[in-house]
Amino acid sequence: MTPVIWLLGLSGSGKTTLGSLLRLYLEGQGQTVTLLDGDRFRRAHGFCGFTPEDRRRHIDALRDAALQEQALGRVCIVAAITPYADMRRKNRELLPRYREVWVRCGLTTLLQRDTKGLYSAAAKGLVTRLSGVSDAFDTPREAHAVIDTDRRTLAESYEILRDLTLNALDWQNDALRALPPAAQALRPCIAL
Repeated sequence: MTPVIWLLGLSGSGKTTLGSLLRLYLEGQGQTVTLLDGDRFRRAHGFCGFTPEDRRRHIDALRDAALQEQALGRVCIVAAITPYADMRRKNRELLPRYREVWVRCGLTTLLQRDTKGLYSAAAKGLVTRLSGVSDAFDTPREAHAVIDTDRRTLAESYEILRDLTLNALDWQNDALRALPPAAQALRPCIAL
């Protein structure tokens, strides 16, 4: 089964940029890949609200889409804020081979980047419920990797993500780990 690589973090942290680079790399390696971007998915499927319930419905729908992609044998990359711990816990429970990556960036850098104008709009009171500012963003405590995009270059950040993904795609080692200890000793004789 293919992995789901779930990139989470505040708006403007670099989730979609890193996910897009990873998709291009994996496609170049012959993998079939789907990138589900939270913003695009929200618009395409009519998720308009930002209440906690709206956010949960949005993430539930993204999770369902990721499961469908997995069932088709595609590597699925999700880039979505995913602000609440219960959302991530549900991902871990329901998505086989789920890999959680926290794309972390300090608020000072996010304010400087402000790629979508959300932070300046929030400062003027035009945007409410902005994750990490006027709405909660629970600290991810069980992420498989943390990528600090305000401290690392894009190349360094991408390498961390690529290496985690290649490790997740290493089906031979996963198959070997699933074998009982006696069979592991016979590894050279077993065709994985």
